Amino acid sequence: MNAARRMGVATATTLVAVVLAGCTKSIDEIIMNPSDKDEVIAKLLTDDVAKRDIMTKLAAKDDTKREMAETLLGDTSIKALAVDKLVADATTRTPLIQKLLADAASRGEIIAALTGDEASRKELQEILKKPLPKK
Repeated sequence: MNAARRMGVATATTLVAVVLAGCTKSIDEIIMNPSDKDEVIAKLLTDDVAKRDIMTKLAAKDDTKREMAETLLGDTSIKALAVDKLVADATTRTPLIQKLLADAASRGEIIAALTGDEASRKELQEILKKPLPKK
């Protein structure tokens, strides 16, 4: 009876292995099928560890980092958040202002904004009355 039982278990195990082997897809097949690919991406994004791993790998190389930044900056809410972060950081504020002033169109917009606002205009007039600081 034990021999028959072992033989049945071995047969069942073999059948399961054969069925599973026939059902597996290669990674390339999964990626080529849009619905399979979307399912894999959705499952990865629901797992915090996998999401962190994906972000780490995307941020590891300059080309993928640049592509990710360009994709994100296409979203106006992300663009506004990035500007807020840049302006809030004292180390990036001065280079950002210098970059804006170096561009003629941006410089014109800054001057228009400063002179268009009454409070800013008064502050600007007071600053212009003082002598320039020596370098």
